[in-house]
Amino acid sequence: MSDLGTKRIAMAGSAANPITKGHRIFAEYLTHCGKFDRVFWLTSGSRRDKPSLIPAEDRVQMTELAFNKAWRKSQPTEFVVDTREAYRESIPTIRLLEEFKLEYPDAEITFATGVDVLVPREEYEGGCEVSHRWVEGESLMKNWTFAVLPREGYPHPKKLQKEGKIPEHFIIIDRPLSLLGDISSTEIRSRIASGKPFDNLVDHQVAEYICAHRLYQRA
Repeated sequence: MSDLGTKRIAMAGSAANPITKGHRIFAEYLTHCGKFDRVFWLTSGSRRDKPSLIPAEDRVQMTELAFNKAWRKSQPTEFVVDTREAYRESIPTIRLLEEFKLEYPDAEITFATGVDVLVPREEYEGGCEVSHRWVEGESLMKNWTFAVLPREGYPHPKKLQKEGKIPEHFIIIDRPLSLLGDISSTEIRSRIASGKPFDNLVDHQVAEYICAHRLYQRA
């Protein structure tokens, strides 16, 4: 389905296992940067590299709670929680981009990610994770646009772009790193399993849902 009123689309997402405050701050940078007309947030489907994912129903519900109607209404850019991936096996990023392009043929489609997947690494012979490990990674780098956000502990994407290690057509979304840090879903699951506090790392409604449904607790 084509939407002629939407010319600039950003896609982002997470496994939401669970969704964290960091994910919402990431989304807010996309909605506030002024570069997009609509932001889609996708909850990933089943993945062979993530065998411990809880059921899609729980991950989708937590995503809806984190990005609730009041939050979406407060954003300057339209924000859509898209569940197409959640209830199926995840498909490669390039296939997902192609799906969106078929639905919005007149729009510029951008995939948003952290800089960590674009940093050159010795194990990839100077390439990055996207080009070396992602399906049709070289095509992704050459023919599609990424919106790249900085991450703690990694070179700034502006520096990498200046050095020619990130393509010039990629969009750099700057942000003060001290406002976010890196909140790990893995750390949150570990805290819950150990009975440690985790409420400050997720939205309060998400924390209530986790407790009510006894998610991530040891048997």
